[in-house]
Amino acid sequence: MTESRSAADHGRRRINVTFSPPTPNGDLHLGHLSGPVLASDVCARSQKILGNDVAFGTSTDDNQTYVVTTAERLGTSPEALIQHALDSVTVSLGLAGVEVDLFERPDAQYTEFVRDFFTHLWRHGAFDRREVELPYDAESGEYKAEAFVTGRCPHCLAHARAGVCEACGLYNLPGALLPSTDAAAALPRRPVSIWVLDLERYRSVITNWYRASDVELRPDLARVVSDTLAAQQLPYIPITYPSSWGIGVDWDGPDAVPQAINAWPEIYVGHLYWLQQARKDRESGCDELVQFIGIDNGFYNAFIYVTLSLLAVRHGLPVELPRTRTITNQYYLLEGRKFSTSKGDVRWARDYLESVGRDRARFVLALTSPELQQSEFSEPIAASTIATRFDTPVATIAEGLNSALTGRRIDAPPSPWWTSAIQASQQRFEEAYRLETFSIRKAAEAVALHLEVLALRCEHLQPDDAGDVSGALQFLWTLRTLAWPVTPDLSERISTAFDAASTAKQPPLLAGIAEPPAGSFRGLAPNPSAADRA
Repeated sequence: MTESRSAADHGRRRINVTFSPPTPNGDLHLGHLSGPVLASDVCARSQKILGNDVAFGTSTDDNQTYVVTTAERLGTSPEALIQHALDSVTVSLGLAGVEVDLFERPDAQYTEFVRDFFTHLWRHGAFDRREVELPYDAESGEYKAEAFVTGRCPHCLAHARAGVCEACGLYNLPGALLPSTDAAAALPRRPVSIWVLDLERYRSVITNWYRASDVELRPDLARVVSDTLAAQQLPYIPITYPSSWGIGVDWDGPDAVPQAINAWPEIYVGHLYWLQQARKDRESGCDELVQFIGIDNGFYNAFIYVTLSLLAVRHGLPVELPRTRTITNQYYLLEGRKFSTSKGDVRWARDYLESVGRDRARFVLALTSPELQQSEFSEPIAASTIATRFDTPVATIAEGLNSALTGRRIDAPPSPWWTSAIQASQQRFEEAYRLETFSIRKAAEAVALHLEVLALRCEHLQPDDAGDVSGALQFLWTLRTLAWPVTPDLSERISTAFDAASTAKQPPLLAGIAEPPAGSFRGLAPNPSAADRA
């Protein structure tokens, strides 16, 4: 990859961060927040403390058929459902401290952008016409696909909807699900022509992309890639469906069955559009794209988005090919079941944030995030973890430092013990924040260990030892920067304790972490009360 902008030459990189657009069929639940949503925010924040130019944005995924099926189940209109979900998710993102530059819903300009993108590739012969059999409802005159069709995955036998199986992450061709007892399964099938992206046609392009890439995939996504490429025949992916829901195209003429763009490939083009919008009035372009997804979206990212991006460049669309890093997570479980809005297996993010507070929620969800394997959310265990690994050490630190060091300054070199401790903690944080080894679990663990060490040392402070005083205060001061991506409210409390600049609008920079604050230590505010937590 060639970096064409001067920002990269001067060490300030342009990083675009995004997460899978939430389907607007409800609010965010803890499964969303513990996975791609919180991880993307911690990543964006960590890149900001490194001094990079970060654009962070996404949208709602309005054109998914899940919107229609959920609206039917709830007895409302898709439009009302989408708007309610947008409003709810926006509030939840704010409560969680997820500082997106842009979170919108598709509009007319977006629709035109997406339609033009796919029409351009269609005109250049990138897609193939294919006849498939889909369930057909003669009463409504509609074909059923994606969320309307359920069955058993032919790869792993888990219950699945048409498209990608959430259990194994592999793709199911139209009509390939083993039949179940849902209404669509009972419908007769009727042949219909659709437009598809034939991945086998582009096998060499895809294979060469992965051979040339030095970006290491997480194991679950690497398995999806290797298992898919091991097949004798790569699948074809519907680019259009016979549907009136979604972004319509008239490639077959006015007399043909109406077709709409498949919402899953649409997501890639949506990322292009929304990140461009997020970079308006600032330096355009991107040196590295970091996208956070659940593993159920892994196939689309690994194959469809890669292929579409390469085809876009081949056929002259103004699309960059930045270094691209896709960071997956597994599923968060609630009493052994995957969080699911459609099935009602949820703990809503807003309710939890309002009950425990932003920093506490971010800390425990990061610490238990299902990054590499499934993990379980348990309210009692979460409460115990917050109390023992966050609240208690912070309270101990506040009590110890406030009683012994209020009015003192960092006016001497820290003692050797403190110097070693500061270096060790900073290295731990930097390992968690480095894109090659990024981990919100490791970042939250680094916060917990930093607090634990400081709390223990507070019991043995030597106020007459200038090196011990400066070391303890400097150790607290470094946490203002190091913890800001995970627990921003704690960072702000540390700023207030030293009468330093607020971190609410201006992130603290890692480059200045060794520079002590100008003011004396005024005391660290105690943990917020229950009434103040939200």
